[in-house]
Amino acid sequence: MRWENLREEEFDSAIEKSNKVCIVPIGCLEMHGQHLPVGTDTKTVEYIANEAAKLEEVVVFPGLYFGSVPGLNMWKGTIDFSLELRLGMLNELCSEIARNGFKKIMLLNGHGGNCATLSAFVRSTLHTKKDYVVVARNEYQYGIQRLARELRGGQKFPELNEEDIKNILSFSENEYLTGHACVNETSIMLAIEPENVDVSRADSVCGLDLHKTDYLTNKPYSIDGGVGFWLIDHPNSFEGEHIEMASANIGKVILRKRIEYQAEACRLLKKDDNLLEWYKEHWGIEE
Repeated sequence: MRWENLREEEFDSAIEKSNKVCIVPIGCLEMHGQHLPVGTDTKTVEYIANEAAKLEEVVVFPGLYFGSVPGLNMWKGTIDFSLELRLGMLNELCSEIARNGFKKIMLLNGHGGNCATLSAFVRSTLHTKKDYVVVARNEYQYGIQRLARELRGGQKFPELNEEDIKNILSFSENEYLTGHACVNETSIMLAIEPENVDVSRADSVCGLDLHKTDYLTNKPYSIDGGVGFWLIDHPNSFEGEHIEMASANIGKVILRKRIEYQAEACRLLKKDDNLLEWYKEHWGIEE
C-alpha cells in the first residue's frame, strides 16, 4: 500500500492491515559513474519497498531523495543538505507518520552513506518516551557474489540465461570489484529503468580503488576516515569494474532476493507486539 495513493477514508483500514507498520525508503541524489542516474539509490530502495509490500501488506511512504552525500557536491545532480536539516526532517516525519496511526516505522536504507546518520537518528529516538518505535534496515544485502555462491551450490535461477551464468561465475572467480555504480546497481537499473542507463559510458571514468589511504587503514591500528577516505580513494564516485557483465536478468534475481528479504522483515515487524512496549518501559524520559 503506497501512502500517496491512499484516500483519507482508507487510512484506518491500512493501519489495521499493516498492524501499524510504515516503511520509509531512503536513498539520495548523487553521481553514479557516468552510466547510471543520480537517483539510482532511491529508485532502487523505493521499488524494493513497494514490491515487498505486495507480498506482506504494509504502508510505504514516498521515497526520500535527500540522503547523506557530504563531499560530493562538486558533481552536478547532487543535493547535499546539512546534517541538522536531515535529522530534523526525519524527526518530524516520523512524528507525523506516528500521529497518523503508524506506530512501527522502518527506515529502509538504500544508500551506504546514510548508515551513520540513520544509526544516530534511531538512537536519538530513545532520548524521550514516544508512542512509536523507529528501526532501520539496509536493503542491499544481496548481490552478484552471493548469487555466484548459490549457483555453485546448485541453486537454479530461471531468470538467468547461459551467458548470465557464465558472467556471474567469472566475475566471482576473478574477484572483480563491486561497490558503487557497480555491476549490482547497473543490473538492477537495467531491470527497473533501462531507458535511464547508458552502459557505453561506464568506462568514461575510473571505478578502481586508488588506495591512497591504505597507509592509514591497512594496519592493526587502522584509522577510520569513513566516507572521506572513500572519496579520496574513489574520486569519481564510482567503485566497480566489468560493467559489461551486468544484465537485466541478473538485476531481476538480485531484486527478487532483496524483495523477499524485505517482505520477511516486514512480516517480522508486523507480528511483533512487544517492541513498542519494551521501548516505552526501558528508554527515554517523559517530554
